[in-house]
Amino acid sequence: MRHRPNLVDVVVAAVAALSSGAAPTQPPGGPVQSGPGYPQVYDPNLPFEATDIAGIWTPNVVGFGGGGRCRDCGDRGFSLEFPMFTPAGQIAFDANIPSYGRALGSDEAKAHPEEHIGRRRAQPPALGNDLYQQCNPMGMPRAILYPDPGEFIVMPERILQHFQWGYGLRTIWMDGRRLPNATEIDLTRWWGYAVGRWDGNTLVVTSTGYDDRTWVDHFGYPHSDQMVLEERYTRINYDTLELKMVLTDPVYYAQPWVAQTKRMHLIPRDFIQSTGWSGLLEDLCAPVDEVDTFNRLIRDPAGTGQPAAPPPR
Repeated sequence: MRHRPNLVDVVVAAVAALSSGAAPTQPPGGPVQSGPGYPQVYDPNLPFEATDIAGIWTPNVVGFGGGGRCRDCGDRGFSLEFPMFTPAGQIAFDANIPSYGRALGSDEAKAHPEEHIGRRRAQPPALGNDLYQQCNPMGMPRAILYPDPGEFIVMPERILQHFQWGYGLRTIWMDGRRLPNATEIDLTRWWGYAVGRWDGNTLVVTSTGYDDRTWVDHFGYPHSDQMVLEERYTRINYDTLELKMVLTDPVYYAQPWVAQTKRMHLIPRDFIQSTGWSGLLEDLCAPVDEVDTFNRLIRDPAGTGQPAAPPPR
């Protein structure tokens, strides 16, 4: 019978080993340090090649599989700035019912009027309409905002971006091909169409053609199939990769939406282990494994038996 590893046990074992300095293969930076809110395995002052981004990078406070994003990594939202919706964008935003954020109508939500309503409208999963809860791909940029590691696999003509959560694989083409205009695309994709180029020491990735059923982030901000996403990855020291993003979507947003600066940190390939193997876990949302258990243990008890309340305007 196939056994799925208990992520809590895997995380605890990895953190315990690293905290004691007993990592299976000692990385160049020495044993893990307490770090600035993340598992600092490497000395960030080590010399590095700025355009070498191959490896596993994590925004997780403990490395992977538990906890939130690390202290300097930014949160799970795209931006702290209020977006400016078009009329169509407002309609799409109102139709999305997330289960992440401050609970709709709660005292906690009322205590933070400075936040956009997108961060103060969460409802129980049984009342939500997040397609990822039905095991659909998250798409971009949501996948990179989730607090779990991803790996950059660098090849001569492309870079593969492999996400542990959902085990998603995205291709960034580096062979000079032209990114199609959003209006030229006849078949949208969950992971979009992406091309990359180097601008000095910064990897610039431009993408479009995303299936408009995916969300920008866990708060349920929408995008149309005309969205163009620009990501700028800069390795600012040995163990830190910084990401800046701009979302342009004339159908849903009245002006380009600038993301909060995000960061992720380098961990060795043997940081994550299961069954004696190292590397990213196969953390798939597979209906045969997940849906019945998820509905029985999480969605059903959270249900109220009432229809979802309309989001406030």
